[in-house]
Amino acid sequence: METVIQGSTLQTLRAGLRGTAHAPGEEGYDDASRAWNLAAHQQPALVVVAGGAADVMAAVRFAREGGLGVGVMATGHGVGAACDGGVLINTSNMRGVRVDPVSRTARVEAGALWTDLIHESQVHGLAGLLGSTSYVGIVGYTMGGGFGWLGRKYGFNAASVREADVVTADGELVRVSAEEHPDLFWGLGGGGGNFGIVTSLKFDLYPIGMLYGGNLIYPVEKAPEVLDAYVRWSAELPDEMTSGVAFLNVPPLPALPEPLRGKSVIAVRGCYCGESPGSGEELVRPLREELGEPIMDTFGMMPYAAMDSISMDPVDPMGARQHSEMLSDLSPEAIETLVEVAGAGSGSPLILLELRQLGGALARTADRLSTMGKGDSKFIMNGVGPAFTPEMAEGVLAYLARVTDATRPFQTGDTYVNFMELEGASAERVKAAYAPEDFERLVALKDRYDPQNILRFNRNIAPSKA
Repeated sequence: METVIQGSTLQTLRAGLRGTAHAPGEEGYDDASRAWNLAAHQQPALVVVAGGAADVMAAVRFAREGGLGVGVMATGHGVGAACDGGVLINTSNMRGVRVDPVSRTARVEAGALWTDLIHESQVHGLAGLLGSTSYVGIVGYTMGGGFGWLGRKYGFNAASVREADVVTADGELVRVSAEEHPDLFWGLGGGGGNFGIVTSLKFDLYPIGMLYGGNLIYPVEKAPEVLDAYVRWSAELPDEMTSGVAFLNVPPLPALPEPLRGKSVIAVRGCYCGESPGSGEELVRPLREELGEPIMDTFGMMPYAAMDSISMDPVDPMGARQHSEMLSDLSPEAIETLVEVAGAGSGSPLILLELRQLGGALARTADRLSTMGKGDSKFIMNGVGPAFTPEMAEGVLAYLARVTDATRPFQTGDTYVNFMELEGASAERVKAAYAPEDFERLVALKDRYDPQNILRFNRNIAPSKA
């Protein structure tokens, strides 16, 4: 492998790049290959920090000629497979964003973050369908489906995509839309980067300004009561309200609110995006009254730009391991199991075990690809634990396996593309993220657009001959 990227071939590549290329041991290599999730260690044979679409084309052609696989990273929040021995294309410098207020669309480059778009779109009272945090790359998030606190009303961001500029596994740049390369357009919207590298993406924006959202936070000892009330409450919610419930082991950090610091709590969280945000308050009131005085109540009117405060995800890079499962329902038995593995006295090392309510527009994909299997799961469960050392990572993974095992009777067997990382993105689990007929169609697309599986450092859909 080393011989492939030595000397004249590498010089030729570098001479043609607007960006930079770094081989192992060279200055800039470590920074350019480091993911946001510090637990994802990558050792590519070469990192190309792309300055534009032409650099992406050059890097793909270079990899093809050298018989190497290709990985792509903007922020590295969700590394599907470590790009060991391949060519890693880092798109983090491609941050361009343009909003068209008339057509209510945005066009973003491959490395743009949601926070880049928020500043441009909110001026016009428009918003995109971001996830839990605005510090994630838009394109990678969208390629895996992409849903957050507006999901039940508006669906996956992948379903809002209008067109894309894509570098294929042959190193060609093509424009893809419902009219041009419609088969590829369908597969891109949830295919996890298996059919090409998106260098720019155009998608719909929605008229969203003020929302009603936040958390009701209670001591973890109250979990059985909170979960029971949450299940009854959430069953009646309109699609404008996306809700969830989370067990949180809050780290003792000075930046965090004093009442929560170092505590184990359970939080009911939600976001209402209907016509009048005041209706959101009406929806939350019965739950407030039933559960009594919380440790903290952060529900209130908020601008779209403040939505990060609902999930409270960390912004700075950290080492974490996670695992996710889809649940059919939260029955009394399921609640009892969850309290056992995450409640008071469970000894859970997880920072978060969250159950997010699905349904609404997330279940109605019609002509678009769904990245949540058959699409009939009622909740998605996601567990995340700190992994700053290999020992911590091992402990967290063992605990996540315990949670998975305990909740098996309530799982649907489906998975979600974006919540799979590293060894969690096995062939079997990737397949479970799609309906069987969709998966067959995806494999046929892979056979057509990437039969050599060059784009393989991802949540990989292998070509049929593999």
